[in-house]
Amino acid sequence: MAEARSRLSLNDVRASVKRMQSEGEKLVARLRRDARALSTRSRRETVSGLLNDARRLQADLRKRAEKAIQELEDRRARILATLEEQVTRAVETVVKRLNVATQAEIADLHRRIEHLERRIESVAKERAA
Repeated sequence: MAEARSRLSLNDVRASVKRMQSEGEKLVARLRRDARALSTRSRRETVSGLLNDARRLQADLRKRAEKAIQELEDRRARILATLEEQVTRAVETVVKRLNVATQAEIADLHRRIEHLERRIESVAKERAA
């Protein structure tokens, strides 16, 4: 049997290899360009994502700090109220032991004295008349 061979000339092979080489170089150049664009885009997306995460973290930390400050303020108010109650009870106990008049008793005495002064003045006016 006769073999059917297509014969290519050496020039045809060289031209084919050069075309493959130039197409390969174009493909590599396109891959580089696309890879560069992709890496730039992913860097931007990464930086943008990091900035968004940082903003969210900042807002979260601010909320936590405000909540902690409010809790401390509430706790301070409760402690102060408790302390005032305890001091008031201690002072009342000391005043009772010292047998010193209370503010209410002094106010009552002032009212009684004013009432007596008015009565004395009215009696003095009646006698003078």
